[in-house]
Amino acid sequence: MTEESNIFQQIKQEWIEAGLIEDGPPPAPRTEEQERELIRAQLRAQRLTRFKETCPAEFRRKIDLSLVPNLQAWEEADLWQGTYPGLWLWSHESGRGKTRMLWRKFGYLHCDLGKSVLKLTGQALAEEYFRYHMDGNPRGFYGFLSRFDVIMLDDFDKIDLSDRRAPRMAREIFDEFYSRRQVILVTANESANFFEKRVGLSMGRRIREVVTEIKF
Repeated sequence: MTEESNIFQQIKQEWIEAGLIEDGPPPAPRTEEQERELIRAQLRAQRLTRFKETCPAEFRRKIDLSLVPNLQAWEEADLWQGTYPGLWLWSHESGRGKTRMLWRKFGYLHCDLGKSVLKLTGQALAEEYFRYHMDGNPRGFYGFLSRFDVIMLDDFDKIDLSDRRAPRMAREIFDEFYSRRQVILVTANESANFFEKRVGLSMGRRIREVVTEIKF
């Protein structure tokens, strides 16, 4: 054994004793499928970490289904796999589990399926829309939205429809969602009928074409 080999063996033994490496034969090489599975697991762990940093702790806790006000609506929404058409979860009352379900589907779609998800409030969506228009780049707004597989709009009914620009904006956005077959999940304290009465028949029609309504 050469002097170089002796030095290597001495260093190896020191590392084994320090717990830095394990004694024994080297692990068998991984197959191509095992390598892909390892990468998938690492990516999911990264997505899960980002999700935990984003999602409030109260919506990450395990839910007691016996406390869900409308279990049938909950189970119907939970069957949704993030495909078009999307969902419109609504109830006039708060505390019915709409936002919890939104976060639940966010975690499933992003962490498990690897989809890119944008979550924002209805009012934040309106502000982004007007910002792009003020900057002279109205199409840039839809370019921004198109970067995401799924768009989640929480409290969509909080859009200030008393702003004379808002009804036109709402119609245009849902026309775009329809033409692009954009996958969306909406929570609101109002149904499509509310927007149909406030904005117009075309708005109600577009909403029903883009999403399935579930009353929570």
